[in-house]
Amino acid sequence: MGTTQSSLRPSTSPSSPSLKHHSPSSHPSSLKSGSRNNSGTNLHHNGHQNNHHHHHSLSSLGGAGGIGGGGSSTHLVSATPSSSLQKSLSRRRSSGKTAESSSSHESNGSVRSSGHSQKQPSPQQQAQKLPIHQEEPEESDFRMYNGRRFHNTTRKYMLPNDTQEIDRLHLQHYIFKMAMNDKNFHVPLPECARVIDLGCGPATWTMDMATELALVNFVGVDISPIFPTAIHPRNCNFYKEDFVTGVSQRNDTFDLAYQRNVCGGFTTEDWGKAMREVFRILKPGGWYECVESDITIQDAGPKTQLVYEHLRQSMSNRGVESKKDVRSIDQKMLATGFVDVQVRKYTVKVGDWGGKVGGLWKENMFQIFQTVRPFLARAAGISEGEVQEIVQAMEQEMVEYKATQTIWVVVGKKP
Repeated sequence: MGTTQSSLRPSTSPSSPSLKHHSPSSHPSSLKSGSRNNSGTNLHHNGHQNNHHHHHSLSSLGGAGGIGGGGSSTHLVSATPSSSLQKSLSRRRSSGKTAESSSSHESNGSVRSSGHSQKQPSPQQQAQKLPIHQEEPEESDFRMYNGRRFHNTTRKYMLPNDTQEIDRLHLQHYIFKMAMNDKNFHVPLPECARVIDLGCGPATWTMDMATELALVNFVGVDISPIFPTAIHPRNCNFYKEDFVTGVSQRNDTFDLAYQRNVCGGFTTEDWGKAMREVFRILKPGGWYECVESDITIQDAGPKTQLVYEHLRQSMSNRGVESKKDVRSIDQKMLATGFVDVQVRKYTVKVGDWGGKVGGLWKENMFQIFQTVRPFLARAAGISEGEVQEIVQAMEQEMVEYKATQTIWVVVGKKP
């Protein structure tokens, strides 16, 4: 693949030194942390090293949804949920073609081919097989604004929690997965692990993982109860909880705490509280993984830059400094006490010039802008119609300027 690499060690419990781990993808060698690949691109590494004899490449862990581990065999998992979960979404989308593996690339510009001749289901097809929320939330759980249903909470999160948004989040999961070369996560995981999904939303990531890793126990928490309550894998449990203020889980419980795309609702203070709570509930040797997309566009045209300036200003008005916070997650982890902190970046070509992933990424982005248009107009001091005109101009700019966006993956281990 020519991907950037860094060493990760299997997460093991002192009381269970012989624990099996899910196997990594079939890349036999790993580069030491900080070393360069042929393209000369670095993977950042922070924190302390240990003397564990087993090393696994960050870039090779979780290939095709697999998980890095101590064995030499390869464990590949499919993104398609089991038949017990094949319940259609309430609003069916048109089926997309097979995703092109060349439409996204990692920080060194390399492209990963799946190596399979069999056609893989598109993100739309995979999302259609997931259940939407099975019961309506209590009236006290939400509030209506501009025709959309939102979380009834003091949290700073800007996006709604209605069925339309659940559909978008289901699809977004598979877009992210494709953009990250079919990786659902990037750390070693024991065979019978306990995993918590923080801010799980409709639990798309949780269910995708749980249907394939039957021996792993999953817990999902979110401030808004839009997760499945009637139909979900047996190894999943969901709770309405805010992990910033504290969850009901005991100390030293989980092998992996996973969170994705929470930066839009976190103040800098929230990040500190959340990380301390994650540190509490992780087992010694357990991993914390944060996945966030950058709140900016690289190589953007003037209209695109303007829209993102308005978006960041709207977030700042709510106390959310997303760009600064996303780019300092590694430092926040170190300050909390995590070790072996590592950063990996994926670069997504945004727009139709980026193939299937780029086109889907653009559509997802425009859905978000449509939803937050009132907030953007208020931040910019212009009408919603003017915001809409600017957003529409972005599509051509993405192709003309070859716009890209970065996905940040930051992992750290509890000592």
